[in-house]
Amino acid sequence: MNTNQRIARLTHLGRMGLFAVPLAVLAAFPARAELTLNGTFEVELARNSDTLINTKRVEGSFAGMVWHNFGAQFDLGIGKHEQYTSTSPSAGAHVFYKPSEEAAVGVYLAAEDRRPGNSYFYGVEGAYRTERYGIEGYLAMRDDIAETTTGHRVGFDATYSFADLSQLSVLTGAVYDDGGPLERGYGYVGASYEISDGFALGGTVGRTDNGATVAAISATLTFGKGSTFGRRDSFGLYPGY
Repeated sequence: MNTNQRIARLTHLGRMGLFAVPLAVLAAFPARAELTLNGTFEVELARNSDTLINTKRVEGSFAGMVWHNFGAQFDLGIGKHEQYTSTSPSAGAHVFYKPSEEAAVGVYLAAEDRRPGNSYFYGVEGAYRTERYGIEGYLAMRDDIAETTTGHRVGFDATYSFADLSQLSVLTGAVYDDGGPLERGYGYVGASYEISDGFALGGTVGRTDNGATVAAISATLTFGKGSTFGRRDSFGLYPGY
């Protein structure tokens, strides 16, 4: 390991430590903690109709309350792009506050080994969900690990379930990144159907900023109350890109 690799590794550990310390402090105070682990596990396959390239993604998110109205969520994922021989792992950590059962506001740190490029995302986020509908939004700054380039990311996701058919949900959302080399945008619509308790199949169709159409299908397993926040990695936000 050369000097630059040592510095990059120490920087990476230091940044993750910024989130590890407050999480450890919160965990030391178990008052009114929620012992049930909530989360989601998702498998997705997407295809870009213009480039005829497929992408695959597997991701899990685990969340819970750790002290009073404060909670934490951890994300782990891995994606595969047909254009590249290696896989692209990602990880995220969220710390959030729930002023009510429906609402949550938080901050997050996400890291991804993207092809090409590796980045950190420092963001703020908010979500509001009821039995019928949900919406969440996020805003982040991007810091590229091996380069001097930076950028920003902003996006939202929304869902709506029908009163007379609660298993069926319609989905929509959009995301935009600025700052090279990750200048891109994507918007989508879709639907999800819960075929059994906690297990749903879904599909989306979206358009990229360069006019390409992307179709994706997914299977999602939800346990407990599900994850508090959605995906934050580029593979999840830009399927088939």
